[in-house]
Amino acid sequence: MRGQVPLMCLRQSPLLLILAFATVFPSLHGGGMKKLSVCFGVLLWAFTVSAQPIMLWYTSHWPPYRISEGAYAGQGSFDLMLNQLMSALPQYIHQIHQLHNARIAKVSASTDEDHCTFGLRYTAERDKRTYFSQPAGLVPNLAINSLQQHSKFSTLAPDQAIQMNKLVKDPDLLGLIENDRAYPAVIAAQINKKDSNLGGSSMSTLNPVQLLLAKRVDYVVDYPNRLRYFSIAAGQKVELAFRPIAEIPAFSYTYVSCSKTETGKRWISDIDKALTKLKQEPDYKRSMYRWFSEQEQQSLEPHYRGFQQNRQFVPEQAETRFSEL
Repeated sequence: MRGQVPLMCLRQSPLLLILAFATVFPSLHGGGMKKLSVCFGVLLWAFTVSAQPIMLWYTSHWPPYRISEGAYAGQGSFDLMLNQLMSALPQYIHQIHQLHNARIAKVSASTDEDHCTFGLRYTAERDKRTYFSQPAGLVPNLAINSLQQHSKFSTLAPDQAIQMNKLVKDPDLLGLIENDRAYPAVIAAQINKKDSNLGGSSMSTLNPVQLLLAKRVDYVVDYPNRLRYFSIAAGQKVELAFRPIAEIPAFSYTYVSCSKTETGKRWISDIDKALTKLKQEPDYKRSMYRWFSEQEQQSLEPHYRGFQQNRQFVPEQAETRFSEL
């Protein structure tokens, strides 16, 4: 219509909007003035929102850290921690892009789209294409998971560490590990290799706890809370045993990673500032511990203060590489 200023122009120029309002305002009374005031407020809000930069997050369904399906959707520990981090960064509009877990690393390696991911372990390969934050999460490390009454594992003490190099050589055992993930080199070097009983497979379509119950595998290398979650998903009461792996630390750090671009560098700087404060908050710790057993929580307590104070990734936690699958 003639005489109207296009909405896009108003959103792009708050000064023009204010001048227009100031020109019309004196001639209005009563209802007309109220309507224009409301319109002015809405348009100014629209401009403010449109001017905010967007921060894009890649995520996936990887329970119980990230849960996007079922009754616990949105209640994964990383989901809850990321929500708090996004709230601590109000200067950005946050968008979440859901990907298949196995594709996150591949898409991140090939896309030109600036993005961040919450809850990754550090690897030298990832370091080539992403910036890493200070430690954003503290988790019990990978373990050997089996049925509690397994004939061979039940002879060991409950907390006895198992040597990976010896375990994979046992001809009477068959182990399972998930494909397309970052693992400590001592584990990754054994996956699908000759003279090793450790085989890799996708866990997106199978439940490893059901494989243990069916005696199709003897042990699973994974985080204990993931096996407990799979036990819940199986709808069966399963007595599981979790034993540490001797060659790796008892805990590990996870990080926020962002594209290795100028935008990603700015994002990581803001994320680090937010994490420094968030890591002191009880709610952040509760979210982190959401799916850990009481025993796991107790095992992390001696390391939690160090996690809160740490402002950079820890080199001794970084000896990981992708399984070659």
